Amino acid sequence: MSRLAVLFRNAHAIAKAGRPFSDMEWMCALDEKKGLDVGALYRTDKKCCESILQKSSGQAVKGVVSVHFLAYVNITRGTADHILNAIVLALEKGLQMTKQTIFTKPVGCGSDGASVMTGCKSGVSTRLKGEQPLLFTLHCMAHRLELGFKGIIGANSFMSTFTELLFAIYNFYHSSALNRENLKSSCAAAGVKFLAPSRVGGTRWLPHTMLALKKLWNIYPALMQHFEQLSIATGAGVSTDSQAKAKGFLKKVSSKRTILLGSFVTDVVDTLHDVSLAIQSSCYSPGYIIKTLKSTLNTLQALTERPGHYLTSALKDESSFLGVPLSGKYDAVQLKADMKCLVDGLTAQLEVRLGENGSDECNAFSLPTLLASPDRGCKYSLKAKVPPKEPEWVDVFKKAQILVQIPVKSSWARKAKNRARMARSWQEWQDLGKTLMPLAKIIFLL
Repeated sequence: MSRLAVLFRNAHAIAKAGRPFSDMEWMCALDEKKGLDVGALYRTDKKCCESILQKSSGQAVKGVVSVHFLAYVNITRGTADHILNAIVLALEKGLQMTKQTIFTKPVGCGSDGASVMTGCKSGVSTRLKGEQPLLFTLHCMAHRLELGFKGIIGANSFMSTFTELLFAIYNFYHSSALNRENLKSSCAAAGVKFLAPSRVGGTRWLPHTMLALKKLWNIYPALMQHFEQLSIATGAGVSTDSQAKAKGFLKKVSSKRTILLGSFVTDVVDTLHDVSLAIQSSCYSPGYIIKTLKSTLNTLQALTERPGHYLTSALKDESSFLGVPLSGKYDAVQLKADMKCLVDGLTAQLEVRLGENGSDECNAFSLPTLLASPDRGCKYSLKAKVPPKEPEWVDVFKKAQILVQIPVKSSWARKAKNRARMARSWQEWQDLGKTLMPLAKIIFLL
Protein backbone atom coordinates (compact mmCIF):
# COMPACT_ATOMS: atom_id res chain seq x y z
CA MET A 1 0.00 0.00 0.00
CA SER A 2 1.37 3.43 -0.98
CA ARG A 3 2.05 6.25 1.47
CA LEU A 4 -0.83 8.40 0.18
CA ALA A 5 -3.24 5.47 0.40
CA VAL A 6 -2.40 5.02 4.08
CA LEU A 7 -2.76 8.74 4.77
CA PHE A 8 -6.08 9.04 2.93
CA ARG A 9 -7.46 6.00 4.78
CA ASN A 10 -6.52 7.60 8.10
CA ALA A 11 -8.17 10.90 7.09
CA HIS A 12 -11.29 9.04 5.98
CA ALA A 13 -11.46 7.14 9.29
CA ILE A 14 -11.16 10.42 11.25
CA ALA A 15 -13.98 12.04 9.25
CA LYS A 16 -16.24 8.99 9.50
CA ALA A 17 -15.73 8.55 13.25
CA GLY A 18 -15.98 12.26 13.98
CA ARG A 19 -12.54 12.33 15.60
CA PRO A 20 -10.41 15.49 15.98
CA PHE A 21 -7.92 16.21 13.19
CA SER A 22 -5.01 16.00 15.65
CA ASP A 23 -5.55 12.21 15.81
CA MET A 24 -3.77 12.08 12.46
CA GLU A 25 -0.37 12.34 14.15
CA TRP A 26 -0.68 9.38 16.52
CA MET A 27 -2.45 7.28 13.87
CA CYS A 28 0.52 7.77 11.53
CA ALA A 29 2.92 6.93 14.37
CA LEU A 30 0.94 3.75 15.03
CA ASP A 31 1.10 2.82 11.33
CA GLU A 32 4.89 3.17 11.47
CA LYS A 33 5.02 0.79 14.44
CA LYS A 34 3.02 -1.68 12.35
CA GLY A 35 5.72 -1.51 9.69
CA LEU A 36 3.82 0.68 7.19
CA ASP A 37 5.65 3.40 5.30
CA VAL A 38 3.79 6.70 5.83
CA GLY A 39 6.67 9.10 5.24
CA ALA A 40 7.27 12.38 7.02
CA LEU A 41 4.81 14.61 5.07
CA TYR A 42 1.05 15.20 5.33
CA ARG A 43 0.88 13.98 8.93
CA THR A 44 -0.37 17.15 10.64
CA ASP A 45 -3.94 18.08 11.62
CA LYS A 46 -3.97 20.76 8.91
CA LYS A 47 -3.11 18.26 6.16
CA CYS A 48 -5.73 15.88 7.54
CA CYS A 49 -8.32 18.66 7.22
CA GLU A 50 -7.26 19.34 3.62
CA SER A 51 -7.58 15.64 2.75
CA ILE A 52 -11.12 15.53 4.13
CA LEU A 53 -12.04 18.68 2.24
CA GLN A 54 -10.83 17.18 -1.02
CA LYS A 55 -12.69 13.92 -0.55
CA SER A 56 -15.94 15.26 0.92
CA SER A 57 -16.51 17.85 -1.82
CA GLY A 58 -16.25 15.25 -4.57
CA GLN A 59 -13.24 16.96 -6.13
CA ALA A 60 -11.72 13.86 -7.63
CA VAL A 61 -10.10 15.27 -10.79
CA LYS A 62 -7.51 17.92 -9.96
CA GLY A 63 -9.86 19.59 -7.49
CA VAL A 64 -12.74 19.87 -10.00
CA VAL A 65 -16.04 18.01 -9.69
CA SER A 66 -16.36 15.77 -12.73
CA VAL A 67 -19.82 15.27 -14.28
CA HIS A 68 -20.31 13.08 -17.36
CA PHE A 69 -23.27 12.46 -19.67
CA LEU A 70 -23.39 8.68 -19.95
CA ALA A 71 -25.91 7.81 -22.63
CA TYR A 72 -29.19 8.66 -24.31
CA VAL A 73 -31.69 5.82 -24.06
CA ASN A 74 -35.22 5.77 -25.46
CA ILE A 75 -37.92 4.48 -23.11
CA THR A 76 -40.74 2.69 -24.90
CA ARG A 77 -43.08 2.96 -21.89
CA GLY A 78 -43.01 5.12 -18.78
CA THR A 79 -43.20 2.27 -16.29
CA ALA A 80 -40.76 1.53 -13.49
CA ASP A 81 -39.54 -1.65 -15.25
CA HIS A 82 -38.75 0.15 -18.49
CA ILE A 83 -37.04 3.07 -16.70
CA LEU A 84 -34.92 0.70 -14.62
CA ASN A 85 -33.90 -1.23 -17.73
CA ALA A 86 -32.96 2.07 -19.39
CA ILE A 87 -30.77 3.00 -16.40
CA VAL A 88 -28.98 -0.36 -16.55
CA LEU A 89 -28.47 0.02 -20.32
CA ALA A 90 -27.11 3.58 -19.87
CA LEU A 91 -24.59 2.37 -17.28
CA GLU A 92 -23.54 -0.50 -19.52
CA LYS A 93 -23.00 1.85 -22.45
CA GLY A 94 -21.49 4.81 -20.64
CA LEU A 95 -19.26 3.06 -18.12
CA GLN A 96 -18.68 -0.27 -19.87
CA MET A 97 -19.96 -2.12 -16.81
CA THR A 98 -21.45 -5.59 -16.61
CA LYS A 99 -24.82 -6.31 -15.04
CA GLN A 100 -23.07 -8.15 -12.22
CA THR A 101 -21.16 -5.04 -11.11
CA ILE A 102 -23.68 -2.28 -11.92
CA PHE A 103 -25.53 -2.46 -8.61
CA THR A 104 -22.36 -2.64 -6.53
CA LYS A 105 -21.18 0.83 -7.60
CA PRO A 106 -24.05 3.39 -7.36
CA VAL A 107 -24.17 5.51 -4.22
CA GLY A 108 -27.23 7.72 -4.74
CA CYS A 109 -30.16 8.35 -7.05
CA GLY A 110 -32.02 11.67 -7.48
CA SER A 111 -35.27 12.15 -9.38
CA ASP A 112 -38.49 14.14 -9.51
CA GLY A 113 -41.39 13.20 -7.26
CA ALA A 114 -43.45 11.21 -9.76
CA SER A 115 -44.87 8.03 -8.22
CA VAL A 116 -43.21 5.91 -10.90
CA MET A 117 -39.83 7.18 -9.61
CA THR A 118 -40.35 7.46 -5.84
CA GLY A 119 -43.19 5.00 -5.19
CA CYS A 120 -42.60 3.09 -1.96
CA LYS A 121 -43.83 -0.25 -3.35
CA SER A 122 -42.71 -0.52 -6.97
CA GLY A 123 -41.07 2.80 -7.88
CA VAL A 124 -37.70 2.96 -9.60
CA SER A 125 -35.95 4.08 -6.40
CA THR A 126 -37.51 1.16 -4.46
CA ARG A 127 -36.39 -1.31 -7.12
CA LEU A 128 -32.86 0.14 -7.08
CA LYS A 129 -32.78 -0.22 -3.29
CA GLY A 130 -33.84 -3.82 -3.71
CA GLU A 131 -30.65 -4.41 -5.66
CA GLN A 132 -28.49 -2.10 -3.52
CA PRO A 133 -29.95 -1.60 0.01
CA LEU A 134 -27.41 1.09 0.89
CA LEU A 135 -28.41 3.29 -2.07
CA PHE A 136 -29.39 6.85 -1.06
CA THR A 137 -32.47 8.09 -2.97
CA LEU A 138 -33.64 11.69 -2.98
CA HIS A 139 -36.60 13.60 -4.42
CA CYS A 140 -35.07 16.62 -6.21
CA MET A 141 -34.93 19.59 -3.83
CA ALA A 142 -35.59 22.10 -6.62
CA HIS A 143 -38.78 20.25 -7.53
CA ARG A 144 -39.89 20.20 -3.91
CA LEU A 145 -39.24 23.92 -3.47
CA GLU A 146 -41.17 24.71 -6.65
CA LEU A 147 -44.07 22.44 -5.69
CA GLY A 148 -44.29 24.19 -2.32
CA PHE A 149 -44.42 27.59 -4.02
CA LYS A 150 -47.04 26.40 -6.52
CA GLY A 151 -49.08 25.08 -3.62
CA ILE A 152 -49.42 28.56 -2.09
CA ILE A 153 -50.40 29.98 -5.50
CA GLY A 154 -53.38 27.66 -5.54
CA ALA A 155 -54.23 28.13 -1.84
CA ASN A 156 -53.85 31.92 -1.48
CA SER A 157 -56.38 34.11 -3.31
CA PHE A 158 -54.02 37.06 -3.82
CA MET A 159 -51.20 34.86 -5.09
CA SER A 160 -53.57 33.22 -7.56
CA THR A 161 -54.91 36.60 -8.79
CA PHE A 162 -51.45 38.19 -8.94
CA THR A 163 -49.99 35.28 -10.91
CA GLU A 164 -52.89 35.40 -13.37
CA LEU A 165 -52.31 39.15 -13.78
CA LEU A 166 -48.61 38.64 -14.60
CA PHE A 167 -49.45 35.91 -17.09
CA ALA A 168 -52.16 38.06 -18.74
CA ILE A 169 -49.75 41.01 -19.14
CA TYR A 170 -47.17 38.66 -20.69
CA ASN A 171 -49.73 37.31 -23.18
CA PHE A 172 -50.94 40.84 -23.98
CA TYR A 173 -47.51 41.80 -25.31
CA HIS A 174 -46.22 38.41 -26.44
CA SER A 175 -49.12 37.85 -28.85
CA SER A 176 -49.15 41.34 -30.36
CA ALA A 177 -46.22 42.99 -32.15
CA LEU A 178 -48.16 46.27 -32.20
CA ASN A 179 -48.50 46.31 -28.40
CA ARG A 180 -44.78 45.59 -28.02
CA GLU A 181 -43.85 48.48 -30.33
CA ASN A 182 -46.18 50.83 -28.45
CA LEU A 183 -44.63 49.70 -25.16
CA LYS A 184 -41.17 50.50 -26.58
CA SER A 185 -42.38 54.02 -27.35
CA SER A 186 -43.80 54.36 -23.82
CA CYS A 187 -40.48 53.19 -22.34
CA ALA A 188 -38.59 55.79 -24.39
CA ALA A 189 -41.02 58.52 -23.25
CA ALA A 190 -40.77 57.44 -19.59
CA GLY A 191 -36.96 57.23 -19.76
CA VAL A 192 -36.70 53.54 -18.82
CA LYS A 193 -35.02 50.69 -20.66
CA PHE A 194 -37.41 48.55 -22.69
CA LEU A 195 -37.92 45.07 -21.29
CA ALA A 196 -40.53 42.74 -22.73
CA PRO A 197 -42.70 41.20 -19.96
CA SER A 198 -41.65 37.64 -19.13
CA ARG A 199 -43.76 34.56 -18.59
CA VAL A 200 -44.20 33.41 -14.99
CA GLY A 201 -42.62 30.01 -14.44
CA GLY A 202 -40.51 28.42 -17.15
CA THR A 203 -37.72 25.88 -17.19
CA ARG A 204 -35.97 27.36 -14.16
CA TRP A 205 -39.18 27.94 -12.15
CA LEU A 206 -38.65 30.49 -9.37
CA PRO A 207 -35.79 32.33 -11.15
CA HIS A 208 -38.14 32.89 -14.10
CA THR A 209 -40.84 34.14 -11.75
CA MET A 210 -38.32 36.54 -10.21
CA LEU A 211 -37.34 37.75 -13.68
CA ALA A 212 -40.99 38.47 -14.52
CA LEU A 213 -41.43 40.47 -11.29
CA LYS A 214 -38.24 42.47 -11.82
CA LYS A 215 -39.31 43.41 -15.33
CA LEU A 216 -42.76 44.43 -14.09
CA TRP A 217 -41.31 46.90 -11.56
CA ASN A 218 -38.57 48.16 -13.91
CA ILE A 219 -40.99 49.19 -16.66
CA TYR A 220 -43.93 49.96 -14.37
CA PRO A 221 -44.23 53.70 -15.32
CA ALA A 222 -44.12 52.83 -19.03
CA LEU A 223 -46.71 50.06 -18.59
CA MET A 224 -49.11 52.41 -16.81
CA GLN A 225 -48.61 55.05 -19.49
CA HIS A 226 -49.35 52.55 -22.26
CA PHE A 227 -52.42 51.15 -20.48
CA GLU A 228 -53.77 54.66 -19.95
CA GLN A 229 -53.23 55.58 -23.60
CA LEU A 230 -55.02 52.45 -24.78
CA SER A 231 -57.94 52.90 -22.37
CA ILE A 232 -58.79 56.38 -23.72
CA ALA A 233 -57.75 55.85 -27.36
CA THR A 234 -60.32 56.12 -30.13
CA GLY A 235 -60.15 55.16 -33.78
CA ALA A 236 -59.61 52.16 -35.99
CA GLY A 237 -56.06 51.51 -34.74
CA VAL A 238 -57.18 50.15 -31.36
CA SER A 239 -59.28 47.00 -31.01
CA THR A 240 -62.12 46.81 -28.53
CA ASP A 241 -60.55 43.75 -26.93
CA SER A 242 -57.18 45.45 -26.35
CA GLN A 243 -58.88 48.54 -24.93
CA ALA A 244 -60.96 46.48 -22.50
CA LYS A 245 -57.87 44.55 -21.35
CA ALA A 246 -55.89 47.77 -20.90
CA LYS A 247 -58.64 49.23 -18.69
CA GLY A 248 -58.62 46.07 -16.57
CA PHE A 249 -54.81 46.10 -16.26
CA LEU A 250 -54.83 49.81 -15.37
CA LYS A 251 -57.31 49.26 -12.56
CA LYS A 252 -55.53 46.23 -11.11
CA VAL A 253 -51.91 47.40 -11.39
CA SER A 254 -52.68 50.85 -9.92
CA SER A 255 -54.34 49.27 -6.86
CA LYS A 256 -52.54 50.04 -3.61
CA ARG A 257 -53.07 46.46 -2.40
CA THR A 258 -51.57 45.02 -5.59
CA ILE A 259 -48.47 47.23 -5.31
CA LEU A 260 -47.76 46.74 -1.61
CA LEU A 261 -48.57 43.06 -1.36
CA GLY A 262 -46.99 42.44 -4.79
CA SER A 263 -43.78 44.05 -3.52
CA PHE A 264 -43.85 41.74 -0.50
CA VAL A 265 -44.33 38.75 -2.81
CA THR A 266 -41.27 39.94 -4.75
CA ASP A 267 -39.20 39.93 -1.54
CA VAL A 268 -40.40 36.39 -0.80
CA VAL A 269 -39.64 35.16 -4.32
CA ASP A 270 -36.26 36.92 -4.21
CA THR A 271 -35.32 34.85 -1.15
CA LEU A 272 -36.59 31.59 -2.63
CA HIS A 273 -35.09 32.24 -6.06
CA ASP A 274 -31.55 32.38 -4.64
CA VAL A 275 -32.12 29.08 -2.86
CA SER A 276 -33.54 27.54 -6.06
CA LEU A 277 -30.50 28.60 -8.10
CA ALA A 278 -28.14 27.21 -5.49
CA ILE A 279 -30.02 23.90 -5.42
CA GLN A 280 -29.78 23.64 -9.19
CA SER A 281 -26.00 24.11 -9.02
CA SER A 282 -23.58 21.33 -8.08
CA CYS A 283 -21.99 23.16 -5.13
CA TYR A 284 -24.19 21.96 -2.29
CA SER A 285 -24.92 18.59 -0.71
CA PRO A 286 -28.41 17.39 0.36
CA GLY A 287 -27.65 17.91 4.05
CA TYR A 288 -26.59 21.52 3.52
CA ILE A 289 -29.59 22.22 1.26
CA ILE A 290 -32.10 20.82 3.77
CA LYS A 291 -30.54 22.88 6.54
CA THR A 292 -30.69 25.99 4.34
CA LEU A 293 -34.30 25.36 3.32
CA LYS A 294 -35.29 25.06 6.96
CA SER A 295 -33.48 28.30 7.83
CA THR A 296 -35.25 29.91 4.86
CA LEU A 297 -38.55 29.31 6.66
CA ASN A 298 -37.25 31.52 9.49
CA THR A 299 -36.19 34.11 6.93
CA LEU A 300 -39.70 34.22 5.47
CA GLN A 301 -41.16 34.77 8.94
CA ALA A 302 -38.63 37.57 9.49
CA LEU A 303 -39.85 39.33 6.35
CA THR A 304 -43.24 39.87 7.99
CA GLU A 305 -41.55 41.81 10.81
CA ARG A 306 -38.79 43.58 8.86
CA PRO A 307 -39.82 44.45 5.28
CA GLY A 308 -37.44 43.52 2.50
CA HIS A 309 -35.98 45.75 -0.19
CA TYR A 310 -38.97 45.87 -2.55
CA LEU A 311 -41.64 46.46 0.10
CA THR A 312 -39.49 49.09 1.81
CA SER A 313 -39.24 50.99 -1.49
CA ALA A 314 -43.01 50.74 -2.03
CA LEU A 315 -43.75 52.05 1.48
CA LYS A 316 -41.73 55.25 1.02
CA ASP A 317 -44.76 56.98 -0.53
CA GLU A 318 -48.04 55.19 0.13
CA SER A 319 -50.04 57.50 -2.17
CA SER A 320 -48.00 56.76 -5.30
CA PHE A 321 -45.54 54.26 -6.71
CA LEU A 322 -42.73 55.35 -9.06
CA GLY A 323 -44.68 58.54 -9.76
CA VAL A 324 -47.97 56.76 -10.53
CA PRO A 325 -50.92 57.58 -8.18
CA LEU A 326 -52.37 54.56 -6.39
CA SER A 327 -56.06 53.84 -5.90
CA GLY A 328 -58.02 52.07 -3.18
CA LYS A 329 -57.74 51.88 0.61
CA TYR A 330 -55.25 49.50 2.16
CA ASP A 331 -53.80 50.21 5.58
CA ALA A 332 -50.87 48.75 7.50
CA VAL A 333 -53.09 46.40 9.53
CA GLN A 334 -54.51 44.79 6.40
CA LEU A 335 -51.05 44.52 4.87
CA LYS A 336 -49.68 42.86 8.01
CA ALA A 337 -52.54 40.35 8.09
CA ASP A 338 -52.15 39.48 4.38
CA MET A 339 -48.37 39.10 4.74
CA LYS A 340 -48.77 36.75 7.70
CA CYS A 341 -51.43 34.70 5.89
CA LEU A 342 -49.22 34.33 2.82
CA VAL A 343 -46.07 33.40 4.75
CA ASP A 344 -47.89 30.95 7.04
CA GLY A 345 -49.43 29.23 4.03
CA LEU A 346 -46.10 29.06 2.19
CA THR A 347 -44.33 27.77 5.30
CA ALA A 348 -46.93 25.02 5.70
CA GLN A 349 -46.53 24.02 2.04
CA LEU A 350 -42.72 23.91 2.28
CA GLU A 351 -42.74 21.96 5.54
CA VAL A 352 -44.90 19.29 3.90
CA ARG A 353 -42.52 19.06 0.96
CA LEU A 354 -39.38 19.04 3.12
CA GLY A 355 -40.71 16.14 5.17
CA GLU A 356 -40.83 13.76 2.20
CA ASN A 357 -37.31 12.35 2.53
CA GLY A 358 -35.48 10.99 5.54
CA SER A 359 -33.74 13.95 7.16
CA ASP A 360 -31.40 11.63 9.06
CA GLU A 361 -29.88 10.36 5.81
CA CYS A 362 -29.57 13.87 4.41
CA ASN A 363 -28.03 15.18 7.62
CA ALA A 364 -25.29 12.59 7.21
CA PHE A 365 -23.91 14.93 4.56
CA SER A 366 -23.75 17.88 6.98
CA LEU A 367 -20.24 17.30 8.36
CA PRO A 368 -18.42 16.99 5.02
CA THR A 369 -20.43 19.91 3.65
CA LEU A 370 -19.53 22.02 6.66
CA LEU A 371 -15.88 21.22 6.08
CA ALA A 372 -16.09 21.77 2.33
CA SER A 373 -17.61 25.24 2.84
CA PRO A 374 -19.22 25.53 -0.61
CA ASP A 375 -19.92 29.26 -0.12
CA ARG A 376 -16.34 29.97 -1.16
CA GLY A 377 -16.59 28.41 -4.62
CA CYS A 378 -20.27 28.57 -5.51
CA LYS A 379 -21.71 31.18 -7.83
CA TYR A 380 -25.02 31.41 -5.97
CA SER A 381 -25.19 32.69 -2.40
CA LEU A 382 -27.65 31.37 0.14
CA LYS A 383 -27.47 34.46 2.36
CA ALA A 384 -30.86 35.64 3.62
CA LYS A 385 -32.02 38.99 2.23
CA VAL A 386 -33.47 40.40 5.43
CA PRO A 387 -32.45 43.69 7.08
CA PRO A 388 -29.84 43.01 9.79
CA LYS A 389 -30.95 42.37 13.35
CA GLU A 390 -28.91 41.78 16.47
CA PRO A 391 -28.45 37.98 16.63
CA GLU A 392 -29.90 36.11 19.58
CA TRP A 393 -26.81 33.91 19.91
CA VAL A 394 -24.21 36.66 20.34
CA ASP A 395 -23.14 35.35 23.75
CA VAL A 396 -22.73 31.80 22.47
CA PHE A 397 -20.83 33.10 19.44
CA LYS A 398 -18.38 34.95 21.70
CA LYS A 399 -18.01 31.91 23.98
CA ALA A 400 -17.35 29.71 20.97
CA GLN A 401 -14.67 32.11 19.77
CA ILE A 402 -13.03 32.05 23.19
CA LEU A 403 -13.36 28.29 23.32
CA VAL A 404 -11.36 27.97 20.10
CA GLN A 405 -8.49 29.75 21.85
CA ILE A 406 -8.47 27.42 24.88
CA PRO A 407 -6.07 24.42 24.68
CA VAL A 408 -8.45 21.77 26.00
CA LYS A 409 -7.06 18.23 26.15
CA SER A 410 -10.18 16.09 25.79
CA SER A 411 -10.90 14.58 22.37
CA TRP A 412 -14.49 15.89 22.48
CA ALA A 413 -13.29 19.45 23.02
CA ARG A 414 -10.68 19.14 20.26
CA LYS A 415 -13.35 17.86 17.88
CA ALA A 416 -15.52 20.86 18.79
CA LYS A 417 -12.57 23.17 18.15
CA ASN A 418 -12.06 21.60 14.72
CA ARG A 419 -15.69 22.29 13.80
CA ALA A 420 -15.44 25.83 15.13
CA ARG A 421 -12.37 26.51 12.99
CA MET A 422 -14.24 25.38 9.88
CA ALA A 423 -17.47 27.34 10.52
CA ARG A 424 -18.05 29.75 7.61
CA SER A 425 -21.42 31.37 8.33
CA TRP A 426 -23.53 32.67 11.21
CA GLN A 427 -26.03 29.82 10.78
CA GLU A 428 -23.23 27.27 11.24
CA TRP A 429 -22.06 29.18 14.33
CA GLN A 430 -25.61 29.03 15.69
CA ASP A 431 -25.75 25.26 15.27
CA LEU A 432 -22.27 24.92 16.72
CA GLY A 433 -23.12 27.19 19.64
CA LYS A 434 -25.96 24.91 20.74
CA THR A 435 -23.49 22.02 20.85
CA LEU A 436 -20.80 24.00 22.65
CA MET A 437 -23.05 25.64 25.27
CA PRO A 438 -22.60 22.94 27.98
CA LEU A 439 -18.84 22.90 27.56
CA ALA A 440 -18.68 26.69 27.41
CA LYS A 441 -20.60 26.93 30.70
CA ILE A 442 -18.25 24.47 32.38
CA ILE A 443 -15.15 26.35 31.23
CA PHE A 444 -16.43 29.70 32.36
CA LEU A 445 -17.53 28.29 35.70
CA LEU A 446 -14.01 26.94 36.23
